[in-house]
Amino acid sequence: MKFVDLKNKIFKKLKNNTFFVKHFGFESGIDITDDRQLLYRKNVVIKNIIFVSNLIYTLLFTIISFGDNSNWLLTILLFPITFFVNSTLSKLIKKGPEDELSQIIAMYASCFYMFLLSLVIYVKLKNGSQVFLQESGYILLYYSLAICSFYQDKNMLKNVCKIMLILVTFLHFTITYDIVKAASGQNILTFLGAFFTSNEFKDILLRTLLLVMFMIVLNIYVGMNNYMQNERKKELIKRREVQEDFTNVVTKIFDVTLQQGTKTSEDIKNVKLTALMAKKMASLMSLDPDKCEDIYNFSMIHIDHEVSFHPEGTEEEKFEKLSQQTELGSALISRYQLERKSEDIIRATLEESDTDEFKESMNKIQNDSYSQIILICEIYVILRSTKSFKKSFNHQKSIKYMEEHCKYYFEPVLFDRFMKFDTDFDNIYMGE
Repeated sequence: MKFVDLKNKIFKKLKNNTFFVKHFGFESGIDITDDRQLLYRKNVVIKNIIFVSNLIYTLLFTIISFGDNSNWLLTILLFPITFFVNSTLSKLIKKGPEDELSQIIAMYASCFYMFLLSLVIYVKLKNGSQVFLQESGYILLYYSLAICSFYQDKNMLKNVCKIMLILVTFLHFTITYDIVKAASGQNILTFLGAFFTSNEFKDILLRTLLLVMFMIVLNIYVGMNNYMQNERKKELIKRREVQEDFTNVVTKIFDVTLQQGTKTSEDIKNVKLTALMAKKMASLMSLDPDKCEDIYNFSMIHIDHEVSFHPEGTEEEKFEKLSQQTELGSALISRYQLERKSEDIIRATLEESDTDEFKESMNKIQNDSYSQIILICEIYVILRSTKSFKKSFNHQKSIKYMEEHCKYYFEPVLFDRFMKFDTDFDNIYMGE
């Protein structure tokens, strides 16, 4: 196998893989207009993110502990902490979207756990012997805030930001720089004068400003996403209302339009004969086999299919099924219209009411070549069969009648081709 083919195969498998959507997709298989379901799904996804984060933290600290003996204890402690947190979150989340209180508790627990874990790791690295790692844990504070923002909850994020700002400020003055130790034994004015001009103060001020800026950006981002999500929910609710009204109206229209009564065995037999003749006529017109099959299927559609406007599944699945049923209903109406057109033409010719206005009105109804193929076969079958408004004709009388009264409704090439091979249609009707 060539390298390019192998690469394409791998990319195709990755593209079709549903693992990420299943475990980390925030809108996977839920109704986004239902806030409880949405919060439940967010908790499931963020629990998975926390689990992966804990595994990565453990792996990193396992690697770091080889160069710093003081880190081995934290590495071991992360295992039970990871297990306990995920176990607790799982119990809360498994109560389901109906238990909204449990989901809210799980949300706050997840956020504060990520924040506190980032603080613990930063403190441990800061007090470690490996100097080059001491500030790397500070990045995890920003990472924990980013995880909190995934909930898209403005009130929760504001609360977390307030608490984080207070605790991080305390952290700056005790762990990042031990200001308490530096101030011991000094006069407060002397200390403050020296502190506000020191590099330590400048560094703390810069860290605080960057953190505040990051918090502001996150709050703006969450606020913007909340607005977009609310607008999307409104749009979906409106669409469902319109969809429901549309379904009710279309159902009533189809119920009236497609109300044809129960077809007798004789009616079904005539439909099947029409379909066989239409397929034959299509082949005589040199159409592709696929087109011939399409014409046959369309001729049979009103006895093979029924419209159902009571779909099940998710809202998207319901909408898709309704679209399919609407398309099917449109095809059924077209087929019934052809059936009525053929009967109207024969009735009018028998009653001698086929005026020029009538002929013009008939030619405005489904006058494409495919419809004409079905129509000419349908007229022939109706002439051969017994109806409430006519007696059955034999083959010769049917052909003569069509020559005298029906020629106007068809393209000359189509009509001449039908007449040229009329015995083929007689054979089909007679079952030969």
